Parts: sequence; C-alpha cells; structure tokens
Amino acid sequence: MFNIIRQEQREVEDELEKEERRMAPDVGRVVALQREVTDLRRELEHYRDA
Repeated sequence: MFNIIRQEQREVEDELEKEERRMAPDVGRVVALQREVTDLRRELEHYRDA
C-alpha cells in the first residue's frame, strides 16, 4: 500500500509542477493539487510510523 500511495504522490507532484509552469496556471487546480500532495504525505507518514 505504501508504494501505491508513493506512486500517486509522485504523479500528483508532476501534475502540480506542470500546472505551475503554465503561462496562466489555474489557481484553483494548483491549490487542489497542493492539498492532495499534502494529504498523501500525511498518509505516507502514517505508514512510516506503523
């Protein structure tokens, strides 16, 4: 499960980076992706603590 969450986190981080590099980034999308990355990091921390 840890590896699946880590892979998802990488994919979301890549999407976030692409969105931020656009000429006119969609601020709502950037915020949503940042939130998703944060949530995934928290999930990963849970698995590290277990």
